[in-house]
Parts: sequence; C-alpha cells; structure tokens
Amino acid sequence: MIQPHAAWKVHDSTKIQNFLDCPRSYFYEYVVGWRPEAPNIHLEFGKAWHMAMEHLILTHGRDGEYTPGAIAEAYLLFLEHYRRFYGEQMDDTNHPKSPGNAMNALIQYSQEYSNDKFEPLYTEIAGTVPIGDKKVLHFRIDSIIRTADGIRSREHKTGSQLSRQWTDGWMLKNQTRTYNHVLYCLFPEEEVWGVEINGVIFNKTKIQFSRVPCRQSKDMMRVWFWNVNHWFNMIEWEFERLMECKESDSVMMCFPMNTESCTKYFGCKYHDFCRVWANPLQRIDEIPVGFKQEYWNPMDDDKNAKHIFNLPITEEAVK
Repeated sequence: MIQPHAAWKVHDSTKIQNFLDCPRSYFYEYVVGWRPEAPNIHLEFGKAWHMAMEHLILTHGRDGEYTPGAIAEAYLLFLEHYRRFYGEQMDDTNHPKSPGNAMNALIQYSQEYSNDKFEPLYTEIAGTVPIGDKKVLHFRIDSIIRTADGIRSREHKTGSQLSRQWTDGWMLKNQTRTYNHVLYCLFPEEEVWGVEINGVIFNKTKIQFSRVPCRQSKDMMRVWFWNVNHWFNMIEWEFERLMECKESDSVMMCFPMNTESCTKYFGCKYHDFCRVWANPLQRIDEIPVGFKQEYWNPMDDDKNAKHIFNLPITEEAVK
C-alpha cells in the first residue's frame, strides 16, 4: 500500500503545471517520487545559467554595467555547477548547451543589454503566497528589480528554439501569473510593472535573446486566481481518490492519463509504464531500472534562498 509523504501537501507552479500536462505523470513524479537517475542537461544547464545571471544582476547594480570581470566571474559560477554533472568529454555531445557556448552567450548578453538600467532589490527569493483560506502556493523567483517603469520580476529561461509558441506560452502560464501575484502581495499595486521572461535561446547555429513581458491586470489576475484554485482542488481530489484505491483493483481510478502529452518535451519518461501497467499501485514497491526515489519538495528551496517571504493570508491578497 502506498504511504503518504509530507511533500504531497506542498504545492507550487511546477507541480500544478505537471498536473495540467498529465495527472498520471504527476503521480509517478510527485506521489511515488520516481525520477530518472541520469542528470538532465536542460535542467542542470538551466540551473548553472541562473547562477551566472544572478551574478550579472548583482554586479550590474554595483558597477553600472556588465563588466568583463563580472562576465568572467559569472562564467566561473556557471562552470562550477555544470562540471558537477558533466565532464569535458561531454561538451561536444551537449552542444549547444555547453560551457563554451555559455561563455559566448554571456558576452553577447552583455552587449545586447548594455543599456540596461535597473536597481536589484532581491535575488533568489522563495516562500509562500496565499491563494485562499488555508491555501498557499510555494514559489521561487529569480530576481526582483526596480526600473524606471516600476518593479518587475525578471525570470531567466533558456530554450532551444525561439518561436511564437515559446514566447506566447509564457503569458498565460501559471508560473508567471503566480509571480505577478507575489509582486502584488509584496508591493503597492501602482508600483508593480509585472513579470519579464529573460530568455536566452541556445540552438546549434546561433544564440538569440528575447525578453517577454508577462504583465497582468487585476481583472486577469482574478481569472488566474479562479483557475489556480480549481486545479489546486482537483489535485487534492485526486489524492482523496487515491486513498480509496487498492492494489487489488484492476485499474487505478485516480490521476488519469492525459494521452495528448505523451510526446511533449522530448517524450514522457513514464511512457513505458503507462503502456503496460493498468494499476501502478501493484508495482510501486520496486523502483524501475534507471530511476531513483526522490521526493521533490518546494520547501527545500527555502534552504538555498537568499530571501524568504511567507506572505500572510489577507483579504487584500486573495480578493
């Protein structure tokens, strides 16, 4: 029988997005805790890039420009994380998400945005934000800066292809709207500009840059508020259904498959399980080859965050 885990009750934008993509994938990754043993190049490259971007934000505020020294320091921070997972022999295989290309991107980034003018307020922010009575979302924000237009969250994202699908996808994404909600809870409404996706696209022939504005009016935030509460409740409902399921059932009647998402993001890592297991509860006692059991809890991000805001549940925050 499956044993409850404390991480089940901790919700954030990433978990909700995974549930929207496919509840059965959510089950394997966040309920059972199965994750691939091998490192993911897109994930680890992204984490390394975040470290470099944070350094550029902090030193830009101090020096007034992206200096060669700051770029070199940012690259060393990138490389330190990247080399924990990939040796030099993997650089050609991982290209274009390789250290050499990252250095080129840092130099080009400093040239592309040489006229940046902003004041860094916070970097690496974590915490909780209310979405209702006794309901909170955990969040992790890359940076909050002040510009001439107002206060914005600048979120660093890497991609492989700059397309309309990539840029348009951010506007209605739960993640960016959650960050807008955090800004509205932290600052007066008239000071909030909104969320900005600070995108860098690494493909085999060139490096591209795209800053995507993801601003939300209060009316549209109310739409998000209803949506996120709906999906929050749906996740809780699936957990209730899970408690009624048994290993002896011929079919696990909770966390249904969304078969339209099987090929998203280079293909679902749980695809083979869904093809042959009618009731995964009969299989969860043995971790599959190539996987490990590791429960990801958004609260763990608080340990490495530089600033933690556990925002209170107030009428103003949730109306």
